This record gives sequence, structure tokens and C-alpha cells, in this order.
Amino acid sequence: MDEVECPMCHGVRSCPECDGLGEVMCGVCGGEGGDCEQCHGAGHYVCRPCDGTGACPRCKGTGELAPASQP
Repeated sequence: MDEVECPMCHGVRSCPECDGLGEVMCGVCGGEGGDCEQCHGAGHYVCRPCDGTGACPRCKGTGELAPASQP
């Protein structure tokens, strides 16, 4: 059977949470870092859904999924 487009990334292959960057900006300091206790001065966090890889967590960066099996 043919693969179907991943519904999470719409075939783009990158994580929709971080746009493929692998990290997200700290919402507390707005990415400024400095003396922010939330992000420990980094200004960003590792993206949890993709574990910092930047790849879509659902299709693992392939852009496609195997179709759901029919009973």
C-alpha cells in the first residue's frame, strides 16, 4: 500500500512545534536569557515533541505514514 501524507507535518517533515529548529523560545523571558530562572539564561529550550531533532515526531521526518490498516 502507498504511504499517506503525515497529518501532523503535512508532508513537510519538520516538527510543527519548533518549525524544525529543535528548540523553542522561552516564554518567560521572551528569548532574552540573561538571569531568567526558567530557562537558566539560555533563552530557549529543547523542543520536547521532537527531542531537539527538528524532525516531525509522528512520521520521524519522513513526511509520510503507512495507511491505517482496515479490519
